Amino acid sequence: MRIEDAKGAPISSLDDWAGIYSTPRSAQHWKKHRSAYSVAEFILNLNGGDYIRARVSDAIGQQVEFQKAIPEYEVKFDKFGPGRVHDLAMCGKTDSGRSLFVGVEAKVDEPFGQTARGAYSAAKARQSAGESTKVPERIEGLLKMHFADTDPGMFDVRYQLLYATAGTLAAGADISLLYIIVFKTPLYNETKGAENYRDYVDFLGKVSARKLTLSDKAVVGHKLSLKGKELFCLHEYFDL
Repeated sequence: MRIEDAKGAPISSLDDWAGIYSTPRSAQHWKKHRSAYSVAEFILNLNGGDYIRARVSDAIGQQVEFQKAIPEYEVKFDKFGPGRVHDLAMCGKTDSGRSLFVGVEAKVDEPFGQTARGAYSAAKARQSAGESTKVPERIEGLLKMHFADTDPGMFDVRYQLLYATAGTLAAGADISLLYIIVFKTPLYNETKGAENYRDYVDFLGKVSARKLTLSDKAVVGHKLSLKGKELFCLHEYFDL
């Protein structure tokens, strides 16, 4: 599997990977024992690509091979501004020739951000103050994508999970999978991690995801349908 940046330059070391975070704003994400650094270490030094390949093969019931992996890979999923930036995008094929896209969301104990309600209210307030923002329209579109019927509880799901799922499907592969991998580093906080997992499970319940039976009980798998498209979701902890 080739690892490259968004411009196609090869990545073969942690120093190469760190080069993606070269601006003052992005540099704050490159810290040892935090998510960006952890996924880089996992892939480069701990055979993470093969590990993920085995998990994905089990979930979808087909053998897979990855051709390339791209950190910080953006996928446009609507017409409102920037797209979903995957911590790591993995592109490949199954043994039956179907295309595969895996969007990896790396966590230590970082939360899934605001609720849809909180993000929507804050954006509406900015609009009222004269600021130009399309976040309310984006959230409305995402909620329509995820919920067939209007339900006040849908605003309580985490906004990041709404666009993470949408941004995985929007890559346009035959098979799409969102893989949330939580790295238990020395900076991992059990309380925060448990809260994040509750948010994730609550989201899956609200969007009527179906639980998968997997070979390893350490992995939690689900499948959901969004506007006629199927999305596999995996969640797993990894001691690092």
